[in-house]
Amino acid sequence: MELPTFEQILSQIKLNFWIMGIRFYDPKIYFRFYFQCFLLVLMIVAEVSYFVSKISSNNLVDLCELAPCIFIGALSFLKILFLVMKKEMIFELTDCLQSLYVDAVSSLRQKMLIGNEVVNLNKLLRYYFILNAVLIWVYNLAAPVFMIYHYAVKGEVVFSLPYAILVPFPTDMWSTWFIVYVFSISCGCICVLFFTTADALFCIFTSQICNNFAILSDEVLNINRKNVTALGKIVQRHQYLLKLSKDLDDIFKLSNLCNYLVGSLEICALGFSLTMGNWSHFLGYVLFLVSVLLQILMMSVFGENLITESRKVGEAAYLCDWHGMDQKAKKTILIIMIRSHKQQQLTAFKFSVISYGSFSRIISTSWSYFTILRTVYKPQGSYST
Repeated sequence: MELPTFEQILSQIKLNFWIMGIRFYDPKIYFRFYFQCFLLVLMIVAEVSYFVSKISSNNLVDLCELAPCIFIGALSFLKILFLVMKKEMIFELTDCLQSLYVDAVSSLRQKMLIGNEVVNLNKLLRYYFILNAVLIWVYNLAAPVFMIYHYAVKGEVVFSLPYAILVPFPTDMWSTWFIVYVFSISCGCICVLFFTTADALFCIFTSQICNNFAILSDEVLNINRKNVTALGKIVQRHQYLLKLSKDLDDIFKLSNLCNYLVGSLEICALGFSLTMGNWSHFLGYVLFLVSVLLQILMMSVFGENLITESRKVGEAAYLCDWHGMDQKAKKTILIIMIRSHKQQQLTAFKFSVISYGSFSRIISTSWSYFTILRTVYKPQGSYST
């Protein structure tokens, strides 16, 4: 099986970082990063201003349509900000994982062991980038398509924007509309660039650490009295992987917390818009909902995999042929088992463990919010007189 090199796995991430104005192994942050952040913050402020100006029970559907855009904009900004704060740790972890990957693919047995995981990860990230690229351009092109349709049917121009924002000047002229439209679609692309890069980096790093735990488990399982001298190196590698797992949690714990807090609100608002909103935006709602669900599911799956693979090291130590080993080797095996009993995990800043359980809680909370909204919402015209 021909596997990509580590450089090829990270190629899209490095390209995205370069577009953002951050280069791997370069401590300097370039002007385009600050400019993109400024545009995104300006967009969030304009959306929040519109949201506040329209707060009313009569505008609940419109507010729920705008809320996910505000949430994903703020989430993408915070995610990339936290990554920039930890960029030195990211570069160090990249070097460590690259060295481990090179060693792994040099062995046919280890290569076969992790091959499917590497290939499946590449496919997953490719589809994730494509999904979000389609999503953002569905939103970006919806406004001009609506304008063309309205003009063809009714013969009049209705100036429409892809996102509801409040600006200090009218947008019912071609010149001002075009400026605001370009600004809006640019911010939409920046938003997608930020959060997809952060999510992909999370998946790659977590997957690589999981793969190395799987390799370590295989080595421990095959330990016997003939190769017992390899136990020392196995213990060192185990401690090394535990350290990398802690570094990974330190890098992404704030991003995970934001995902955990905002995910329920995004799903609730999108579900409400999908059932009660304008059907002309149906495709955009569906793609947006799928993107959010996939984002949270990916985070949960890889978090669960880390828990599972780190535990398997202890299980492999118990199942290995330790009966014929000397007393010192048995004590070393016992230490590995005891250390593996404390699972490695990723957290949402210690508030929650990233796992299948966290995904279930987010979905459950989203459903609770959704049912409350459906209960209190009364469509216009349904009020008693």
